[in-house]
Amino acid sequence: MVSPATDVEAVSARPKKARPSGHRARAARWRSVGAGLVMLVPGVAIVVGDLLRRHAQLYMMTGKETRVYVFWCILSTALWGAVVHLSMLRKGALRWWARGLLLFGAVLAVGGQTYIFERYKAYLDHRAALVGTTMMPSIGQQLWSDRYTFLVVIGPPLLFALAVPLFSRRLGRYRRNDALFALDLSSVALLIAMFGSVGDNQGAPPDVLYVSAMGQLARAHWDHNETVERIHPGPRSPIPVPPLTVKQSRPRNVVFVITESVRAQSVCVAYDPKCRWTPFSNEAAPNRIPLTQMRALDSTTAISLAIMWGGHMPTAPRKELHSAPLLWEYTHAAGIEGTYWTSQNLLFGNSGTWIASVPLARRVSATEIEPDATMEIGADDGKLVDFALGDLDGLKEPYLGVVHLSNTHFPYKVDSRYSPFLPQSETAGPGYDNEIRNRYQDSIFLQDMATARLIKGIRARPEGDRTVIVFVSDHGEQEREKGAVGHTGTLWDWEIRIPFWIDAPPGTLTDVEEQSLRGLRDVPVTNLDVLPTLLDLLGLWDDDALRDLKAPMPGHSLLRGGSDGSRVIPLTNCSELWACAFRNWGAMKGTKKLIAHQGDHAWGCYDFAADPDEETDLGIDACGPELLQAAQGNGRGHPF
Repeated sequence: MVSPATDVEAVSARPKKARPSGHRARAARWRSVGAGLVMLVPGVAIVVGDLLRRHAQLYMMTGKETRVYVFWCILSTALWGAVVHLSMLRKGALRWWARGLLLFGAVLAVGGQTYIFERYKAYLDHRAALVGTTMMPSIGQQLWSDRYTFLVVIGPPLLFALAVPLFSRRLGRYRRNDALFALDLSSVALLIAMFGSVGDNQGAPPDVLYVSAMGQLARAHWDHNETVERIHPGPRSPIPVPPLTVKQSRPRNVVFVITESVRAQSVCVAYDPKCRWTPFSNEAAPNRIPLTQMRALDSTTAISLAIMWGGHMPTAPRKELHSAPLLWEYTHAAGIEGTYWTSQNLLFGNSGTWIASVPLARRVSATEIEPDATMEIGADDGKLVDFALGDLDGLKEPYLGVVHLSNTHFPYKVDSRYSPFLPQSETAGPGYDNEIRNRYQDSIFLQDMATARLIKGIRARPEGDRTVIVFVSDHGEQEREKGAVGHTGTLWDWEIRIPFWIDAPPGTLTDVEEQSLRGLRDVPVTNLDVLPTLLDLLGLWDDDALRDLKAPMPGHSLLRGGSDGSRVIPLTNCSELWACAFRNWGAMKGTKKLIAHQGDHAWGCYDFAADPDEETDLGIDACGPELLQAAQGNGRGHPF
């Protein structure tokens, strides 16, 4: 039997609860400090990442712009700190709301913005969000095709967002008042970010720009205003074209082939017996007449097509661009049958609405060839070519056939059986420059097989020896030569110098016409001259009834020397027909080009004849006040 004294001694020997109180207090304090640091991590990491990406641009901010940027950084830190605090709650529905918002912010507002910056050297803001309203399927397809890069950039913020709730129990308890304050703070900060003005110069960290973009987009839809509709091509109300008379110098049909995103630097524009980039069309049209210095005035499909089909400047008012007759309306007025066969998905960028009223004898688009055609790549170019060749039967001569290819749009359609440029990958992120460039070349290679089949198919037809083929691309493509992948973002020569050639069988051109074209082989020309050249080939350019309609067209037929090379021409991806996601514009005269992007801090002046890769900025004085005035005219100012 144990004595009472022994019981007392046993009880006394037990650990006392008060003994480790100092240790617990210190641990609690450290957990509190750790929780505070964790709450600061998102905001600090976002700002540091932005400084690393945009330090040069941020350094050029004015004092006022810097103060505004600092304000948004503080708000960002407060917003995500409060959300992290709420995500650490141990019970209640509020923690799940916070954790969902944290995941949303990690994937889109941080990771997604990093991905967009890697592609375009600019973040998604409210302008880009509004432009993308009819392109969400396209954006989804693009992300899926480049999913590896996307997963890499969203990985770190996503892991953080998942890790915080998992370790929340180790970081202390929170009083109810703390949670209510965090809820109020996050709600107010979120509303300010969504509906406050961040301006047009991207003067805020990426997460704020994203949240602001979503707020502006929501408000535009809520107000049912015209903002969303006016940034895409809309329904046209074309000026009537008076009856025209065909007066051709030689009997000829015209087949106009337009490809997508193909730059002149990646194809054989002139015949080359050793051509490896586009060997099939090179062999199918060895006697083609090349114009090696053709440039688009933009790197956006909608603007390029408006220029080549309507003939007006990209800086023309929206009303003028929607009222200008297009190529087929001219041919229809002359009784010429016109066609439009395209592998492009006409849902992309509202393009189907824009050309809905065009009078066509025959037409087909991507979804009629392949019901599941993607927004970006469209239907198979080979299937389109086969359809077009069959659909030529029965057209009354002279006719106009327009064949619009699309498979060379990012992420680039390839076939492993016909891919000589390896290694290649869909991944477009940094470190995969060679792989994505090879994929682009393989896509051009595959499309060239279809182009050659089209050329040979036309030449084999009864009217083949009196059919002129005109080949051009809408714009070029950048493959990280200047830091980006794709187009629409800049006006570097990689994005606007395009292939152009005319394949005319013997006897279809007069000696003067052929001499004019050959004399322009290495002369800078622009796509403003494309519509006049097509109308001239069809025998309509000299009709007196066109006098008023030709007045606003600055271009001239390439069969007659083309446009005046001393004229200053504005360059832009931001027209009233297509409100660009990322502001960029400039002007060009001869071989001098003045350009800037919203991520720049000054205009850049380049001479693309002496410096084809545009590595040397000559300084704004070298381009002179004439180009600067044209670039900044009509209230555009500078994009940065």
